[in-house]
Amino acid sequence: MPEDWLTSDEAAGLLGVTAGRVNALARSGELAYRMAGRTRLVDPLSVQRLLSTTRRRPGRPLVPRSAWAALLSDLGTVNWIELTAALGMSPKQRHNLKGLIARSPAENWDRLAKARAAVYRVRVRPAYLNEILQWDRVVPSGVSATAQHGLDLIAAEEAEAYLSHQTWRLLQQEFHLDTSPSGNLVLRFPSVTDKKLSVVLGRDVMPVAVVAADLLDSGDPRSRRTALQIINQLLEATPRD
Repeated sequence: MPEDWLTSDEAAGLLGVTAGRVNALARSGELAYRMAGRTRLVDPLSVQRLLSTTRRRPGRPLVPRSAWAALLSDLGTVNWIELTAALGMSPKQRHNLKGLIARSPAENWDRLAKARAAVYRVRVRPAYLNEILQWDRVVPSGVSATAQHGLDLIAAEEAEAYLSHQTWRLLQQEFHLDTSPSGNLVLRFPSVTDKKLSVVLGRDVMPVAVVAADLLDSGDPRSRRTALQIINQLLEATPRD
């Protein structure tokens, strides 16, 4: 075994996770460690093996139903049975998804959740952004839901939300909207059947895991760091079957 053992904080820095996540990986056997008194020391070779595995196999995108089950339940921490049942998942599918959540590091979730929605940018007068966010069946997320979740991120004159195609047509008529690659409004259309739209859109604001997935997509380094912190905290809190 190597002599230069890592503290949990040092291992966390290499893996891009929290120290709590490192401890959870050690307890599950994915990281080798030894105890020096009350201090956990991690084998750096096991850290490198884990890094190699996650970089080589980031995982295929989840099908939309599974992506929404994971995100709406805050990675299995809330309303897990109810949400998976509402989305039509069987007990076996639920079990398999819970296992995938447990073994997927935070940095993989931009890819894993990629198929959750179609994304369009729209150019809107800044004065209209808040009015659009308050429309029925328009659900704020990403940069537009950071305040509701106590996140220290502010996006000036930008907004982000989920909605149905039907609601989009109403917004087009009211505000004369059109898509634009440089738009200041990001709209996401959930990739689920019409019968499942109420499960996804039936809320005032998206859960924090959805917000984190959107922040991962933003391309902004600070937003990405915040998103990874959120996802790691949820992974630490996720119950194991």
